[in-house]
Amino acid sequence: MNKMNQKGFTLIEMLVVVTIIGLLSSALLVGLSEARARARDSRRLADIRQIQNGLENLYFESGSYPLDVYAAVTETLPEDPQGGKYGYVRKNSQKYVLGACLENPRQAGIDSYQSNDNVSPIGNPLIPPPTCMCSDPDAYCVSIGG
Repeated sequence: MNKMNQKGFTLIEMLVVVTIIGLLSSALLVGLSEARARARDSRRLADIRQIQNGLENLYFESGSYPLDVYAAVTETLPEDPQGGKYGYVRKNSQKYVLGACLENPRQAGIDSYQSNDNVSPIGNPLIPPPTCMCSDPDAYCVSIGG
């Protein structure tokens, strides 16, 4: 039988094509996971600012910050994109620390309150939250009242 009349691909050719497609798709997935992590971190920063605005409204109305921000607010507060509530520590009636653990180190130009306050979020039992301190480069914290 003449090889010129045969149509189709050999097994080796098919394996080479499948390998190339696999390598390209894995490179694409790695790039997408990094972009997703950055997007979740951006959302965390925006959520912290939103909660901070709500806390200032509560302080304006009552003259003090709540013991537990999630118990004090009747409307739904934002939660971490991967599950769990953001870290909140009330120092006294006029001071608090609010923070989140980021997946990537803070970007240049994003200042964070530096201390040893633990901002570990209260996690979803299905997704254990990371634990971080406000002094960690992968934490974003704000402190009001010193």
